[in-house]
Amino acid sequence: MSLPKEELHRLVDMLPEQNVARAKRYLERLVKIVQPESAAMSRPHNKPFYIDPNCPKCGTTLVLADFLDDPNTPWENVWHDEFICPVCRDYIYLDWPESERAALNEGQEEGGVSWDELKRELDL
Repeated sequence: MSLPKEELHRLVDMLPEQNVARAKRYLERLVKIVQPESAAMSRPHNKPFYIDPNCPKCGTTLVLADFLDDPNTPWENVWHDEFICPVCRDYIYLDWPESERAALNEGQEEGGVSWDELKRELDL
């Protein structure tokens, strides 16, 4: 979310006086949300930061791929940029900025890497 500072001020000015303090706390929390800079950096609420949090095929909320088959995976072993649809289970959706995804997606289906292809490459 990147609203210009002026737009935030305009929105706050439109709020009733009793809600200004509440809005200020909310905006302060938003400022604390930092863009993930690596796959090892967790995403807010374990949801994708750069991509749509829902499966493009069925609309189900994407989950961290490492937790799909083993919910007890140690936190330090989780790749926080790999999401999968628990219903379709067909692709791993990489939570990367558009510029990085564009380079990866050349020759791939839109938005993901085939789960079966990845398992084959990793001999799983």
